[in-house]
Amino acid sequence: MARVVTTALPLELRAVVAGLASAEVTDDQQWIVSLMRKHGLAVITLLWRMLGSEQDVLDAYQTAICRLTARGREGMGANPPGYFYRSVSNAGIEILRTRQRHRACWPTVVDLQRRRSEDRPQPVGLDQREIIEKMRQAICQLPTHLRNVIVLRELAELPYSQVARILGIRNGTARLYRREAILRLAEMVGREANP
Repeated sequence: MARVVTTALPLELRAVVAGLASAEVTDDQQWIVSLMRKHGLAVITLLWRMLGSEQDVLDAYQTAICRLTARGREGMGANPPGYFYRSVSNAGIEILRTRQRHRACWPTVVDLQRRRSEDRPQPVGLDQREIIEKMRQAICQLPTHLRNVIVLRELAELPYSQVARILGIRNGTARLYRREAILRLAEMVGREANP
């Protein structure tokens, strides 16, 4: 069943066409602005009928304008409006071809992603509450000075300067205690995981 595309332009595309009237450019670029002002509405309507997507229309229009600007007025030949229409329609056709390639390749991409996820080793099913409880127990086993730093720094998320001020120690000492606490926690949790 053929898709019917309305010719009424969306608000954003109408804003692009309206913006052409107020565009200010240097004298050497006046030719492209006058071409856009004269044929902009017809070209955008053509792209809208061809593509049916605002973003694709804007992309194709921008691509065509960039190509024309890079080519220059002299490179357009004797029929600048015809060259403009041809450039715009070629940009639209490129987008349609890209869509078609994506649609053709999409099932393969989905299948590859599914296979990769099946091949990955699944995480060991540990309950999050169980992990949290084990961490609490490990933190409780730390010496008081290390436990205080880890609680203030990691759980309360205080900066080192505040941790040091609360405990009456230096910033460097707070960092050292945190490092020592993390090493001891890693060792305790590692022992439990590999008895």
